Amino acid sequence: MGTVRTTTTLAIGILVVVLTGCTPTAAPPTESTPSASAASVADSGHASPAVATPAGCDPATSTHPVTDPSDPEQLGGRSLAVPHDGGVTAMASGEAIVDGDGVPVAYRVASGDALFTIAARFCLTEDWLQLINHARRDNAGLYPGDTLNLDAHTIFTVGDENGVVAHNTFTDGYKLPPQR
Repeated sequence: MGTVRTTTTLAIGILVVVLTGCTPTAAPPTESTPSASAASVADSGHASPAVATPAGCDPATSTHPVTDPSDPEQLGGRSLAVPHDGGVTAMASGEAIVDGDGVPVAYRVASGDALFTIAARFCLTEDWLQLINHARRDNAGLYPGDTLNLDAHTIFTVGDENGVVAHNTFTDGYKLPPQR
């Protein structure tokens, strides 16, 4: 009788553990947690790290250190990246939102998207995307339906993470371009 009770108790315990692992959660991220490098750069007040131009993109669209510190068209001492939509790809199949000139200004995340692929699709880097989305996102992952900001002029007005808008700040003195 003791063996049956022990076996039954053990089976119930295993069942509880298995079922606990099967409990659904709210909209899981579509990728693992991104690095916090861009957010920590924004918090530290230092210029963003040097960035490489993604393959197949025009080098003129990548960022570089500004030569005139008083130039308002900069972000943390770097020139502004100009996104170019290379088209839908695997892991970057969401909707590009463009301005009146056809320049991508935002992106709606689709299921299965990954930040590095989204960045490559728009000739940007992950660090740049994280930096311009720092104010409104905590970078805890991507969720289907999230809006990513692609325009450094709308840092405080475009973007969300899992339907939530964060209220992160940049350190005093961190150079931001004029905001719309």
